[in-house]
Amino acid sequence: MPALYVTEPGAVVRRSAGSIVVTLDEDPDGAGPLPEHRRRLIEVEAHRLELVALFGRVHITSDATRYCLREGVDLAWFTRGGRLLGRVVSGLPRSGEVRLAQYRRTEDSAGRFALARKIVEAKIRNGVEVLRGLQSNRPGHTGLASAIVEGRRAADRLAEVETVEALLGLEGAAARQYFTGLGRGFTSDIVFTGRVRRPPPDPANALLSLAYVLLGNLLSGLIEARGLDPSIGFYHELRPGRPSLALDLVEELRSPVVDRFVLRLCNLRIIRPEMFTEDPDQKGVRLTQAGLKIFLREWEKNLDRSVKEDGAETVLSVHQVMRRQVERIASDLRGGESYGPVRIAR
Repeated sequence: MPALYVTEPGAVVRRSAGSIVVTLDEDPDGAGPLPEHRRRLIEVEAHRLELVALFGRVHITSDATRYCLREGVDLAWFTRGGRLLGRVVSGLPRSGEVRLAQYRRTEDSAGRFALARKIVEAKIRNGVEVLRGLQSNRPGHTGLASAIVEGRRAADRLAEVETVEALLGLEGAAARQYFTGLGRGFTSDIVFTGRVRRPPPDPANALLSLAYVLLGNLLSGLIEARGLDPSIGFYHELRPGRPSLALDLVEELRSPVVDRFVLRLCNLRIIRPEMFTEDPDQKGVRLTQAGLKIFLREWEKNLDRSVKEDGAETVLSVHQVMRRQVERIASDLRGGESYGPVRIAR
């Protein structure tokens, strides 16, 4: 359990010796003013955790906060609908050498563009592999076949692209084709007709947005732990509050890690339409309390599942792939082997 997700309204995260404990005060008869008893929801030893994620109206004591930071456990606050509000991380590595190399690379337009092109190619080709997986179950579907062909063409054309503007245009066109094909894979009560981000207007988009946020937050933590600056990326431009480097790595992983996961949840009816409600904060939809618990439980399973990289003999968990990609970026910046984007086999 590398992450502890706290979603119960009114829950409090506390410290108890060497553990993190989540409690809920209860007043069954409503007489108050003090709660009749305190119920312990879960207790986890701190050394098993990398992150405590707090959703909505939950709290953490100052003692538990200090303890988490001392033990290297990051904290993240989310709205009830899954929007990241902020993060607190434990002490960063003292060496600034790798960050200086990162800053120098962003000022090297040719080096930065070469990295960005690798990231976009991996994104497009990983998307094609997801669509190929869908096509294997629906071999006669012309919409899927067309999206796969267009995705391959876009990836092959990347070698000819020489400007950031052209790269963005090609990536955008490929993404539209991909999401059209992805929609063909939704075969149950939840359908997907196109990607809409802010606010997500339907269950499929709400699930995708939440999972992308969770993935980006985990990558930001790994990036910071490695001594890199998550706000300085190579494909995503610098923008206040944007974890650009984390978003760069999300691009490679979104199709095999998030999109395939959301498809599974919907098609197996693990998540169903009745598990959504209107989101008053963003004017879209969000998971209910019960739906969110199921989603987060399945998300942790998804991060622990084994995946195989194209051409590789070893099998890694999604967590391990994420850590390795961060290490590959750091190694490249330090003058080691050139960065190799991840390509997940179907």
